[in-house]
Amino acid sequence: MDRQPVRNCVLPSIACKKNTGLGPVNGLCDMRCLVRSHPLFKQINKDDFEVILTKAKHLDLQTHTSIYREGESCERFFLVIEGAVKLFMLGEDGTERIVGNATKLQAIGEHEVFTTKKTFSHFAETTTPTRLISFSAVIYLKLLEKNNLSALSFLSYLAEKRSNHFSEIEVVTTSNARQRVITYLKSVCDKQSNSSINNIVLPIPKYQIASYLGMKPETFSRILSDLKENNLISTNKREIIINDPEFFVANNLF
Repeated sequence: MDRQPVRNCVLPSIACKKNTGLGPVNGLCDMRCLVRSHPLFKQINKDDFEVILTKAKHLDLQTHTSIYREGESCERFFLVIEGAVKLFMLGEDGTERIVGNATKLQAIGEHEVFTTKKTFSHFAETTTPTRLISFSAVIYLKLLEKNNLSALSFLSYLAEKRSNHFSEIEVVTTSNARQRVITYLKSVCDKQSNSSINNIVLPIPKYQIASYLGMKPETFSRILSDLKENNLISTNKREIIINDPEFFVANNLF
């Protein structure tokens, strides 16, 4: 895999890195607090959290870099700090089928840690320059085994993630193409909670979004064009500017 860890564990050394876009208004970002706030680590006690950090690795990856591949042993799981990752499977003809994406402060590969085979069930690849923190699956499992509260918190996290996944499947299988696009934009808006309500930045290329939504790229582009022609949105590459928020409120976008 084309991965270049910067250091064995950089969390302490980048605890106050400026202009990451992740922290408070003043631009300061406490990396430890960011990781600590994630559901995967929130209930872990201080000493155990320090143990986890001793084997954590920071990865700065370029666009189109493989993070892990289907069938590969799941020795580590990952937390996206900045950037975007596409999750996909390959058909028999080699065609990619997008099964999800991950952006800022979303975890990937954590589910496979608890499977019998402990291998990844899909591929993960960056779609923009991306920063991640990777964590040892073995250490994390050992800590959960001795801490019931942490284990229950992890189960709650997995249950909520699974529920959200089924909701996404329902949208893709029961909604028409226009509804799917609007619902997807809503999910992007929810994930980009620090963004202006009138601006959405698509985390992955439009053709990948179309694949994820179960439609052809031209269908996705046509729906965006229709919204644009009706002056409901404006587009600038991956940025979607909402010109008529009231319309989207009526369609449950906000």
